[in-house]
Amino acid sequence: MLHLFRTILIICVFSTGLSAQPVDCFQKIAPDALRSDFLLLRDSLQQRHPSLYRFNSKATIDHIFDSCQAATRDSMTVGEFYLLTSFVIASIGDGHANCRLSGQMMNNFVSNVKVFPAMVLFIHERAYVYCCKQNDALAGTELLSINGRSMNEIIRRLYRYIPTDGNIQSRRNWEMPEFFHFLYAMVYGVRGSYVVTCKTRDGEVRTATLQADYLHDFICASPFPRPSRYLQLSYTSDNIAILTIRTFFDGFLQQTGESFISFLDSAFNDIKAKKVKKLIIDGRRNQGGNDRNGDILYSYLTQKPFMYYATREMVSGKVPESQDHELSLHLPRANSYSGKVYFLMDGRSFSATAEFSAIARSNKRGPFVGEETGGTYCGNTSGGEITLRLPNTQINCRIPLVRYTMAVKENTYMDRGVMPDYDIYPTVSDLIGHKDGEMDYTLRLVEKD
Repeated sequence: MLHLFRTILIICVFSTGLSAQPVDCFQKIAPDALRSDFLLLRDSLQQRHPSLYRFNSKATIDHIFDSCQAATRDSMTVGEFYLLTSFVIASIGDGHANCRLSGQMMNNFVSNVKVFPAMVLFIHERAYVYCCKQNDALAGTELLSINGRSMNEIIRRLYRYIPTDGNIQSRRNWEMPEFFHFLYAMVYGVRGSYVVTCKTRDGEVRTATLQADYLHDFICASPFPRPSRYLQLSYTSDNIAILTIRTFFDGFLQQTGESFISFLDSAFNDIKAKKVKKLIIDGRRNQGGNDRNGDILYSYLTQKPFMYYATREMVSGKVPESQDHELSLHLPRANSYSGKVYFLMDGRSFSATAEFSAIARSNKRGPFVGEETGGTYCGNTSGGEITLRLPNTQINCRIPLVRYTMAVKENTYMDRGVMPDYDIYPTVSDLIGHKDGEMDYTLRLVEKD
């Protein structure tokens, strides 16, 4: 799966001198080497991350640092240390920060370690079997337990290692499928077989035994393939316009020959010509991209000047308004739309998409349908970043450098995403059947309004 991060610069930081060369995640690392890597990560976060105490107090973060540092008194495998660093990063509340094993180490794991042999999706803190080649009858069932452990317990434990903005839960559901097999193996150990209990849609509980397998032997096609076009405008038979925005990243749009501004200008001219009174903006699975594309989209939805970002700041201080056009007052487009707008979002509506959603919510532009957005209402930490390599474990950690604060009114959920006015989640049966129940629900809602 792709992770989009707005980038001003990327600086790779490497320690000099001799370092260990772990070849797999089960290799033991001596305590002194672990402590050295952990202190490098801790010092780098404290010196460079501008939002270290944005969602938790300094006392809380320092306690987490201290307790995790104390854990390095004993040797650990690289995988165990990876869990430690991921827990630390996740405690900050920054969905753009992360730690990753080296590509060589992950390739080694995928090629040589047999894991839980089914694709699992996570919807609203529950686990579902998307496909299982060993037992087709399990596809579409809710996974209740693995080897006697309830999925509630497994989900709670594994989610501790998934970074997310603030206290958002929805994004973890979308991130977990990519990391589930590895995290499960690291936390609960590698097993030769797995006894699972599952519940069908009819409520029948089934038990099955599955044999561990290599990931490439059981992986299925993604329920969310990369689109051929990221920007689309369509209409229903009763003239409801649906504007689909799957990315704000110009790099992706260049690959498909799309232009964000040209598309929007043409789309809103057409919407005006067709005298559309109701518009749905579908920003699901849009992980963000270029900053300016969010405020450009909003400029087509307002009839008065607006602020988008309140501040951008680094550890060294705030970015002066004179040096950043995005901090200035923005004007509405001549062909901006004044009719009703409905926003369809999910937990993967992240980064620039969550920023756009925050401005739309703050200015009461229309109701939100779907899930809590994957990025916080108040802003995020992203922009420029350093990639820090921990030399003894070869773990790479991304540390964003710019703290963004949105020009939004205070609300109850400053540490959460934009909360939906109407909750609706995808179902595993819809995903297997390639149906869009969320859009169907939204259309029914809009038609009645």
